Amino acid sequence: MLKALIVDDELMGCQALKKMLEPYANQIFVLQFCHSAEEGIQAIQVLAPDLVFLDIQMPGKSGFDMLDSLEKINFEVIFTTGFDHYAVKAFKIGAVDYLLKPVDMDELETAIQRATERIQNKKPSAPNVEVLLQNLRGGQSENMQIALPTQEGVFYVPIKDILRCESDANYTMFYFVGRKKIMVSKNLKEYEELLSPYHFVRVHNQYLINLRHVKKYIKGEGGTVVMNDDAQIEVARRRKDDFLAELAKLTIR
Repeated sequence: MLKALIVDDELMGCQALKKMLEPYANQIFVLQFCHSAEEGIQAIQVLAPDLVFLDIQMPGKSGFDMLDSLEKINFEVIFTTGFDHYAVKAFKIGAVDYLLKPVDMDELETAIQRATERIQNKKPSAPNVEVLLQNLRGGQSENMQIALPTQEGVFYVPIKDILRCESDANYTMFYFVGRKKIMVSKNLKEYEELLSPYHFVRVHNQYLINLRHVKKYIKGEGGTVVMNDDAQIEVARRRKDDFLAELAKLTIR
């Protein structure tokens, strides 16, 4: 039985989520509702929950501020939020569980299952949450880190160190400075959406490249990009103009 807190400034939001948790009554016991970050901090210190459902947008301190105020995150966190494009992207980059309001039952089930597995296997998501908070503090900085889940565990790497990403069916191979590489079981399209704000461009169905690591462009029908590790990447003809336009923007800066 997991002990849970619901931290949400709206009573109706707390009650609605608790109602949705009723099918999990043999797994999750809701200890308390907290309607502010301050209440949440006090309840966490006194009740030591296993799981916290945390609303982000609250008056005064946000859910992120609440976590930043804690000395240690020794519980699982499932964020709840209204649609916020930047926050959702930050969650995905940090591989953190989140639920968009109104909460979908299937998404809730998936989030609970993942949190339960982490607790049972003693593989806490705290490092992911800490990366999330660090990234949010850094804004759009390229010092941001991305969490890459693999069969061996989760790797946290600076976005600026990624040279390129290569599609392999439903997998993506990441290539890094220093000639390291990591295989991730997610498709390239997902990482294209996450990394596009950080000077990554899809130059081919198979390749997503970091423009900051382009050494040379060789002209041709589509052309070829030579990366800093001397890898030669084909540019698809239909993607050539977009690639050159983005490369020019970066050069002008």
